[in-house]
Amino acid sequence: MEHLRPLGTSIQDVAMPTFKLYDPILRANADIIRSVKRETFSYGPLERQQLDIYSPPRPSIVRDRRPVLMFEYGGGLVQGHRTLPMCDGLVHANIGAFFALKFGYSVVIADYRLLSHGAKFPDGGEDVALAVEWICQNQPGPGREPIDLFIMGNSAGGIHVSTFLFHSDFAATRQKVIHGQGTRLRGVILLSVPFAYRISDYDQLEVPREYFGDVEAKCPLALMRAAFGSQGVPDVIQSGTRFVVLNGELDPEDEYLKPRDDFVKEWFEHSDNTSRCALAVDMMMGHNHISPSLSLSTGKESEEAWGHQVAIFCDTARKLGPC
Repeated sequence: MEHLRPLGTSIQDVAMPTFKLYDPILRANADIIRSVKRETFSYGPLERQQLDIYSPPRPSIVRDRRPVLMFEYGGGLVQGHRTLPMCDGLVHANIGAFFALKFGYSVVIADYRLLSHGAKFPDGGEDVALAVEWICQNQPGPGREPIDLFIMGNSAGGIHVSTFLFHSDFAATRQKVIHGQGTRLRGVILLSVPFAYRISDYDQLEVPREYFGDVEAKCPLALMRAAFGSQGVPDVIQSGTRFVVLNGELDPEDEYLKPRDDFVKEWFEHSDNTSRCALAVDMMMGHNHISPSLSLSTGKESEEAWGHQVAIFCDTARKLGPC
């Protein structure tokens, strides 16, 4: 991890060097990563709507319920796959293996539509909703106990998770998981998400404008603001679902850290205890924007610390029980 800081913070500058740094570490742990049972299913009618399930040897049972963690990866709205070809195809499989083996979580990693598939807002939120519906209907992973569901969205994946959580189009699916007993949404992890766009260079907004259309009205910060405005307290927060916002220490300041601060500040401006208690904020020390997804299942304590942060957050929410 000490080799990350000299790379800087620009995503364009750090991406390939970061992959190169982690490639031999992940390959050295390939047998462990690949030891976890993985199955692939379709969650919707489109070819792109596929998901992988990583099953633990034994599920962690708390309050007679078992956990499922759904992960939506990043890729700037233009790239990404549930298993990336880099690092011998171990990227994202390492995340599934980490939470399955160390914490007894079934892990769902779902593909979603990119711009190359014609995606336009709110298609990413629709893909998340369809995957959540699939989880409700199919109860993936070992065991027959009801499910404590956690959703983690990284970067662009976090945009789509936020869309699902705050956009009115997906209220029906939200109701199923925030009030249901079979599958209950317990927590959300927003991992290095671009909550808003403050970039002054118009060219850097080309991709967001192509996806969102009206970026300012449809970014996660705007959707959260609109949900508070229309509902008083958004349904997903009223339900007792817990949120944690996590950023890499070396995330780009203007694109990620400042918008994160705006999102958190506006959330905490709401004075009700339900809203204030629902949100936690933390940092992944030493990590840049790319490294968290590569660092799990490396067997290195400092690299994997953020995964333990997530697991502690989830396990605490499970022990508290549904509100």
